[in-house]
Amino acid sequence: MAATFECIPGQTAAELLRDEPGAVLFDVRDATAYRNGHIDGAAHLSEDRLPGWLKRIPREAPVLIYCYHGNASKTYAQMFIDFRYTRVYSVDGGYPALEMAMTAPA
Repeated sequence: MAATFECIPGQTAAELLRDEPGAVLFDVRDATAYRNGHIDGAAHLSEDRLPGWLKRIPREAPVLIYCYHGNASKTYAQMFIDFRYTRVYSVDGGYPALEMAMTAPA
């Protein structure tokens, strides 16, 4: 069976980020949206930056990806799966869902 990424709700993503210090978080929205606000610790990811990140992130590290609403993040999540990452997550609901979950009391 081929590996696949997992779509998770914002609350699950927030818990994973709190519980896994080695988790890597990517924002795949456009640069302007990223500059105007992003989740603390999120790196901006675009296709031209992907090769550099692939060289630095351990294959077993949890990789969480969010976009505007949860669609574009799936494309990037599949790219990480294609490069044999084993724990890849796309955040359903995108930035708004994760932001709400991150600011809610734990």
